[in-house]
Amino acid sequence: AVHHFEQAITLKPDYVDAYNNLGNALNTIGRVDEAIVQYEQAIAIKPDYAEAYNNLGNTLHLLDQVEDAITHFEQAISIKPDYADPHCNLADVFRKLGRVEDAITHYEQAISIKPDYADAYNKLGNAYRELGKEELDFKCQRRAVALDRQNDVFWASFARSVESLSFNTIDVDLFQDLYDLLNHPSIAPKTLSHTVISALRHMPIFKHLMTKVNSEEWSDTDYGDTASQLSSIPLLLKIISLSSVNDLEFESMLTRLRRSMLLDLKPENYVDSHKCLPFSSALAIHCFTNEYIFYETREESAAIEHLTKEIANLVTNRHELPIAVLVALASYRALHRYPWAKILLEHDWPEDFKQVIIRQVKNPLEENNLRDQIPNLTPIQDSVSQAVRGQYEENPYPLWVKAALRIKPMTIKEFLQAPPLRFDLGDYVSPDNPEILVAGCGTGQHALKTASQFLNANMLAVDLSLSSLSYALRKTQELGFNNINYAQADIMELDKIGRSFDLIESVGVLHHLKDPLSGWKVLTNLLRPGGVMKIGLYSEAARPDVISSRTLIQAKGYSTSPEDIRQCRQDIIALAADGDQEIQKIFSFYDFFHMSELRDLIFHVQEHRFTIPQIESCLQELNLKFLGFELKDQKAMTQFKTIYPEKNAQTSLYVWHEFEMNNPDTFRGMYQFWLRKI
Repeated sequence: AVHHFEQAITLKPDYVDAYNNLGNALNTIGRVDEAIVQYEQAIAIKPDYAEAYNNLGNTLHLLDQVEDAITHFEQAISIKPDYADPHCNLADVFRKLGRVEDAITHYEQAISIKPDYADAYNKLGNAYRELGKEELDFKCQRRAVALDRQNDVFWASFARSVESLSFNTIDVDLFQDLYDLLNHPSIAPKTLSHTVISALRHMPIFKHLMTKVNSEEWSDTDYGDTASQLSSIPLLLKIISLSSVNDLEFESMLTRLRRSMLLDLKPENYVDSHKCLPFSSALAIHCFTNEYIFYETREESAAIEHLTKEIANLVTNRHELPIAVLVALASYRALHRYPWAKILLEHDWPEDFKQVIIRQVKNPLEENNLRDQIPNLTPIQDSVSQAVRGQYEENPYPLWVKAALRIKPMTIKEFLQAPPLRFDLGDYVSPDNPEILVAGCGTGQHALKTASQFLNANMLAVDLSLSSLSYALRKTQELGFNNINYAQADIMELDKIGRSFDLIESVGVLHHLKDPLSGWKVLTNLLRPGGVMKIGLYSEAARPDVISSRTLIQAKGYSTSPEDIRQCRQDIIALAADGDQEIQKIFSFYDFFHMSELRDLIFHVQEHRFTIPQIESCLQELNLKFLGFELKDQKAMTQFKTIYPEKNAQTSLYVWHEFEMNNPDTFRGMYQFWLRKI
């Protein structure tokens, strides 16, 4: 293309379109300085050439020459007021500079000129989100997806816009939009579950059935008809097959339905069981995904014990295994734990039940085979590390189905300077092929998100638990990533591996060490001079409900058995129902609705909590520079900026401590912050 554009210019030296197009081609292959010359030549020949001004502005923006970029975009708009692109591009620059209101004005102008401008809708929504205007963000992202359903970036933004919503009203297309969203390969469903259920509550048949099942008139013999009707709701089947759901009323419905499926299990019902198989299978997958967190009565436990013996007898005598029996068992116990599980892989099951076999038998067996492929990088000698490893061997954390992957990888510098972070990185230069360490990678969700986030990254991801690592390795292979190496290791021993890294991430890990500061020192020593680090630590101020729950566990002497965890959970629900408002807040954690995550939340063998002054003291000792917090809730950041508009406020830990004391839920999940090694 470059050759032919140059030939055109040779034949016709005043051919302005050829200069502009040559600039675009040179830009595409990275010859940016030469591209600028061509745009300037086009403008010299035709001073009112708005397209060349716009393209030159884009190039200067890429080079961080923002003031010159603004000048050229404004010139393009002045020449051609009905030209949508420079409005959108000018808005991009303003948003990067933190002038979000100015950015919104120009995104809206671009859309008024070009009503089908999907990219402008997407970016306008992102700007609204940064101001905490979630409803407007949702409307913009939904419009962007409607205009271009093939754009993965738009779907990712749409997912983020949905996370914190509860629908008061719906329209006819919403269920399909949410279904398509859950179907997207790079969207994590867990944070969307509450929103999806809030939409389903507006569906008359679902609302009727939920009320019926949760009423005192509910009869176990109604399972077949009810499950058949629920089988006709694709959105319901999709969400419960992908994620736990943080809604106690919905959980009550599923718990009752599960009980009815089991207790109404009679040979005369087997023939009609295919009518409710879609829902029954989705329920079995759901229970496996949340690791059987639902409360189980003694009657149900006895029925399951009887059912287990019945299946073993059928297997021994080589009789056919009824799907109705297997799906009922799979709703209470993981099938892969039984010695006869492998024979289930030999049958050709209906598609709905086939998914149960894949999730409950095929995948766990693959993980077990992968354990031997994971190298041991360091010894695990510390007693606390050994205890933590034991917890995660029993309950790998977290179990997930789909990860929220980044669609467009960036350099480290681009990511940290982009909205909404906009960190001042000083003289930082991104490495071309960054070496990244994820210390405490769990089941791989964090590692995969980071690997998809940074350009040309090479990653080492370590964890104590082989169960977690084998899950991570299976999912990584499933997703086709080849830039992550997993290894079993203890953070406290990592100083012996003889490596260094450009970026280290350890989120939700250090506070489970015997001595968090000692582990933090090990990681800091592994970080190259000038390198960056992301840390996540629990906040003392944000977790009073967790503290109350841990006190309850200690007072009642609960063990970490599944039975005790379920009973403790019932006690917490009862206390909340009796008016304990502090402990009631724990329902806002997604972790409360999943066995391994609840164990991690309130039963953990080792937990430290921090204050911001304590973090500041650690940074001084470690010689690390605080770059800023990464907040998921942009409403909190907007509130902070309103109260503390000073330029340096966002990097002042003193100011953040003052803000948190007045807003203790700010770091509800944990503190997540970025640092640079001085």
